[in-house]
Amino acid sequence: MTTTPGRRSPVRALAPLLCAATLWAAPVPATAQPPAARPAQVEVTTQRAAARAPGDLITYTLTARNKGPSVARNVTATDRLPDGITFVDSSDGCTAAGQTVTCGPEPQLAAGQSRSWRFHARLSPSYEGDGTDLGNSASGTSDATDPDPGNNRPDPVLPPGPFTPVSDLATVKTPLGSGPTVPGQEFEYEIRTSNKGPSDARNVTVTDALPDGLAFVSSADPCAASGRTVTCGPLARMIPGGDVVWTFKVKLDAAYSGDGENLRNTATSTSASKDPEPADNTSQPVLPPGGVTEPQADVWTTKRTANDTVIAPGQTFEYVVTATNDGPSRAVDTLVTDRLPSRLAFVSSPPSDGCRATDGTVTCGPQAVLEPGASRTWRFTVRLDSDYTGDGSDIRNTATATARTKDPKPENNTSSPAGLPGSRVNKPTADLGVRKEAVGTTPPVPGQTFDYRIRVSNYGPSADAFNVKLTDNLPEGLSYVSSSPSGCTAAGRLVSCRRTAPLKVGETVEYLLTVKIDPAYKGTGSDLKNTAEVTADNIDPASENDKGTATVPGGHVAEPSADLAVVKRAVQTSAVAPGETFDYALTVTNNGPSQADQVSVTDSLPTALSFVSGDATCVSGRTVTCGPLAHLAPGASVTWVIKVKLDPEYTGNGSDIRNTATVDSLTADPRPANNTSAAAGPPAGTVKEPTADLEVGKTTP
Repeated sequence: MTTTPGRRSPVRALAPLLCAATLWAAPVPATAQPPAARPAQVEVTTQRAAARAPGDLITYTLTARNKGPSVARNVTATDRLPDGITFVDSSDGCTAAGQTVTCGPEPQLAAGQSRSWRFHARLSPSYEGDGTDLGNSASGTSDATDPDPGNNRPDPVLPPGPFTPVSDLATVKTPLGSGPTVPGQEFEYEIRTSNKGPSDARNVTVTDALPDGLAFVSSADPCAASGRTVTCGPLARMIPGGDVVWTFKVKLDAAYSGDGENLRNTATSTSASKDPEPADNTSQPVLPPGGVTEPQADVWTTKRTANDTVIAPGQTFEYVVTATNDGPSRAVDTLVTDRLPSRLAFVSSPPSDGCRATDGTVTCGPQAVLEPGASRTWRFTVRLDSDYTGDGSDIRNTATATARTKDPKPENNTSSPAGLPGSRVNKPTADLGVRKEAVGTTPPVPGQTFDYRIRVSNYGPSADAFNVKLTDNLPEGLSYVSSSPSGCTAAGRLVSCRRTAPLKVGETVEYLLTVKIDPAYKGTGSDLKNTAEVTADNIDPASENDKGTATVPGGHVAEPSADLAVVKRAVQTSAVAPGETFDYALTVTNNGPSQADQVSVTDSLPTALSFVSGDATCVSGRTVTCGPLAHLAPGASVTWVIKVKLDPEYTGNGSDIRNTATVDSLTADPRPANNTSAAAGPPAGTVKEPTADLEVGKTTP
């Protein structure tokens, strides 16, 4: 407790006055003073109390004591409260005008008497200081003259600290909606956080750890999720008595199969302020609205044709059936069944779809799990009877989807009826198809022949094909040789094969076309690819398979190859004598298969023979070269003749005058062994005795 002087009235003399102020404490009893023959004095005392939190009530006690010697009349005490502290109430009649609290007046105080007033004030809930700005003092006045006014106003009194905010938060979590909740459904939680004070709660947040089976969806409030933990806030400040409501949406797992008891969960509020009762920060655990009921999946079906291409009797087409799960739960073991009309027959289904048929009923599935919002599509192919004569209006039926999961809307499980593609039927048709391939895998050589195998089929579905004609326009480099069966003809490079008998549905006829590569062909074969095409008098519903294309066997043409052979012989048949001339004929033949290019012959003459003359392309010398001939076709021959002279001094019988000629070209030769001729000698294989026609002349000097 501290004491400070009072205050003198500036208007009239006041009796001695004693004034005491106590913060956060009960009144302090007055201390009796003996009368004195001196001016009155005022005494102010204070008593400190325990620390308070922002928002708490402060009890102030103001005590005025008359230290005499005169009676003090109309005694009042005033207290100017600092900012941050506001007057609340008083049981002693104190009142406030703004921040100024006035207590009294007390009609009179005899010397030695005292009067205490008590009032409540509140420290601002939002106060954030350390208390140094909260100091204040009280003052007292009366009608008497105060001889010592200095003790009427004590020194400012600071409230005790520290001033740590204390906020008692409470949390209530409520599921919104009546329920019961179906697996896969979404619903909302409302979380209400209230501040029971006394201080402002700062940075208020709520966390909600969702159990397995619940997932955060969205929130219009500042709520977000990290994993399964939802956090709402922070709210910067919440006043005492205030509250905040956060709402967020969650989804019950579509695969959930429990009774909901394991979904009970709580929400917890926290703030930066100290909480004196943390037990109510966490809400009571709650279930989804109305609890959890069994899974439900609204499965519905559509059926349609894969396209609108009109078909003919005997043709196939594809149905597409789709089961869609509108939820809210996952559908388990979804099946689609389709009872086909009598004029439709199941043909097949892709392995990935696995539809099958029993007694005209097609079954697709089961799809083990169909999640909410998901669809499963199956395809299967059916055939329209080849003898069907209607317009298609009588061929309409539905597909139905079922699942082991309860369906809340079974009325949409069956699709609308679906009919034939394009909702009509074409006239009976014959789909002709051509498959063409080269026979063999060995690349052919220019000049060789090879076969094309061409199969023409009538795939129907509903009519025989009449006046079937196969044509094959051969490219340059290929020429027609023959066909099997016979009957194909060629006009230039266009080969035509005509069938007089109808080609029945499902029947195939095969042609073998023998063709020849031009012996002079120099390409790789890529330009020899050619196409066969079939036509008939019928409607063909699928013209894209009316043509078949193939290249040469092995996919390319081998390098040209020409088997050249050379023969050397003496042209004359009668023997010659030394010094006489005779001719050799050098004949080159191309045994094919390709054209030979740049063909030449060389002949190295024996020493007893010398070159005299030859054809224009033959070059003289000991080694005679004839050619080159630019091209020699397969089966063709060329002969060069050279004239030689037997040495006049030759004395032999001719057996040693034998030699060969050799042919060469730029084209590869598959049999080089016959490129050199057999050795040839002089005419008749022998040499006559030397002869000399002597002439004698005589002259005179």
